[in-house]
Amino acid sequence: LALQYRPDLVLLDVMMPGETNGLDLCLALKVEPTLADTRVIMLSARGTHADRDAGLRAGADAYLVKPFSPMQLLALVESEAVAA
Repeated sequence: LALQYRPDLVLLDVMMPGETNGLDLCLALKVEPTLADTRVIMLSARGTHADRDAGLRAGADAYLVKPFSPMQLLALVESEAVAA
């Protein structure tokens, strides 16, 4: 769907149903030339330094730990939209 719609921003959970996790999907988005500039905000209940580092190494532009406030997410989305 990302290839079809080419979003400016993707909100992506680390833990997803199925075989692909959010880290792998983030990396796949970032290595695809037509999607390399797509901003990715990772959302996760996993909040250790190692988890955050893994998200950023996968190419995430930001990593937000659950639970978070809707205002916190909105502020991050707005800042990512400006940065794009």
